[in-house]
Amino acid sequence: MDHQLEIRSIFGNYAVHQAASLQAALPLALGDGASNAWLIVDDALDQWHRETLAEYFAPARIYRVAAAEEEKSFDRIEPVLKWLLESGFRRDCTLIAIGGGVVQDIAGFVASILFRGARWKLLPSTLLAQCDSCIGSKSSINIAHYKNQLGTFFPPRQVVVVPQFLRTLPRAAIFSGLGEIIKLHLVAGQNEFAALQQKLAACRFEASTPDEKTPDEETLALLQQMSWDSLLIKQRFIESDEFDTGVRNLLNYGHTFGHAYESATNYAAPHGIAVTLGLASATRFSARLGWIENSEANALIQWLRPYFEPYQKEIASLDPETIIAAMKRDKKNTGQEISCILTRGAGAMEKKALPVEQTRQWLAAWLEELS
Repeated sequence: MDHQLEIRSIFGNYAVHQAASLQAALPLALGDGASNAWLIVDDALDQWHRETLAEYFAPARIYRVAAAEEEKSFDRIEPVLKWLLESGFRRDCTLIAIGGGVVQDIAGFVASILFRGARWKLLPSTLLAQCDSCIGSKSSINIAHYKNQLGTFFPPRQVVVVPQFLRTLPRAAIFSGLGEIIKLHLVAGQNEFAALQQKLAACRFEASTPDEKTPDEETLALLQQMSWDSLLIKQRFIESDEFDTGVRNLLNYGHTFGHAYESATNYAAPHGIAVTLGLASATRFSARLGWIENSEANALIQWLRPYFEPYQKEIASLDPETIIAAMKRDKKNTGQEISCILTRGAGAMEKKALPVEQTRQWLAAWLEELS
């Protein structure tokens, strides 16, 4: 499958390509600028592709990062900046990032503040990054226990998607990406969501543990198609609202809850799986408001359940106050209310500010339902 799209941005348009392999992707990303390229890479991915990467990057120009949430912190940014400056990175150089959301956030944030804007390019390696975060310009960094409170808008000059990276992902990482794919198709509308349901029904996810590798050839092809469809959906929102001041807010459907679940459990659940549980939570709250029928909410929550199990067990055991405290820290909040994206049905999401006490009561009932 040979796809390409161009994303319009105030910073300059950028292309998203697909490449059959890392060997094909690197020449495409580097062009004739290999001599001025530095690499920041997921250290696990580096172990899989060390020989290939060594053909293009000198050892002193490779910075390896563990794909862990604690790496995406303000304290861990300074060593990256020092490495770039001390190894000779200059304004005419390019930072290549290969990895998932953690590597992308670090590289995007660093590039946006170094020299007031350094050129960078991205090869997203996880399903979540390939289907969602690789476009849209955002970087987000954590500080202390505040998730994603620091960040910038600064897109890469180019994105090269390598679907073959998905072969190395554990089941939990695949399901994390599916959380964002499901969210985007629900936001898009009933037709898009129905089409996604058909594709997902044809996928095979038979691994018995979260660490087993799952995609067979048919499932890999379906994941590739669903991922690209998701980018096409997201493109409409980010091109009309790049700085997230209006309609792009709707893409946060499920995220107020999801981010709180991540924070409250010290990131025990992968981001996209927390988002899937957040979608179920937002659906239940929407029914509480009378925005959708209980029967409709029950059906969607039941359909979502295989995509967030068994992670809901730890969430259900939490003190509601722990989750409320995390929800209050969400950067979308203003005043004393908690801002959520809720739903009136597929393709009909709206922002709603909920009083804290009402949220507390409904959350306690929801956790009881999950247990």
